[in-house]
Amino acid sequence: MSNKFIDISEHNTILSFGGLVESNLKGVIMKASEGTTYYDHALEINYEALHGKIAIGFYHYLISTSAPQTQAQNFWNLIKNKEYDIIPVLDVEQDSLGDNAESFSEQFLQEFRNLSGQEMLIYSGRCYIEEHFSNEFKQNNIWWVADYSANETPTISGCKIIAWQYTEDCRSYAFTLGDLDCNILVDESHFFLSDFVPFADTQQNSTSTNDIATLQNELIVQGFTDKNGNELIIDGVAGELTLSACPTIKLGSRGNITAWVQRQLEISADGIFGEMTRQAVITFQENMSLNGDGIVGKMTWRKLLGL
Repeated sequence: MSNKFIDISEHNTILSFGGLVESNLKGVIMKASEGTTYYDHALEINYEALHGKIAIGFYHYLISTSAPQTQAQNFWNLIKNKEYDIIPVLDVEQDSLGDNAESFSEQFLQEFRNLSGQEMLIYSGRCYIEEHFSNEFKQNNIWWVADYSANETPTISGCKIIAWQYTEDCRSYAFTLGDLDCNILVDESHFFLSDFVPFADTQQNSTSTNDIATLQNELIVQGFTDKNGNELIIDGVAGELTLSACPTIKLGSRGNITAWVQRQLEISADGIFGEMTRQAVITFQENMSLNGDGIVGKMTWRKLLGL
């Protein structure tokens, strides 16, 4: 079997599902939804034809004209009763999202996480990623990148790229009529649900109330506020507001927040983010199926808080 997979929607004509299944493809990702109410009209046909015969997954196309939360609900409602093998995908490429691309993506991902308990793979073009997403967002997610000019897997600073769409006009498969998006799977360990369980029950809610209260107090002392600009309430509850107040810490950081992280990692809590701490963070991240970059950003904080 090759390391290639395809993505399809109602705009693709499949002449032979049998031919597709018998090909050497790793899998098929099919479009499920777009916006808050739209669904792909080939979804049910494609699913019924391919379910149980080849690895399948689904993607949602993010748009700017409806709330990201309701878009996530639409996507989840369409796939929640289906069986799939590949982690769900958020397609972010619409120009009209503009400066809202990262914010809309974050809100969609959070709502989908609340609904399903699953992380997502983000699909976008190389230039779009470089222009619209911060380094922290790039580091805290996994990526499927479209780059038709590259001769090998592209690299983007801060991005863990696990899949590469190398062409949108492939015609090398006899089972389809017309152009087809073709992709190369770069990192299989972050592609299939059976190998990638970002929100395992055994890892949730493991941080004690006292530990959370201690962190909340230190965040207040150091002047960190929540996403609404408000001072945290010391209630010992790890929620989205506490998460939003947590700063990115990395090699060279010092202080009580670093010491708090070290205690969660069960290493010497000297408050100095040195190489030993960085290696401990990497080990923790890899155990949580995160990108092991040694930087405590939003996704790593989420795991530390048990969210």
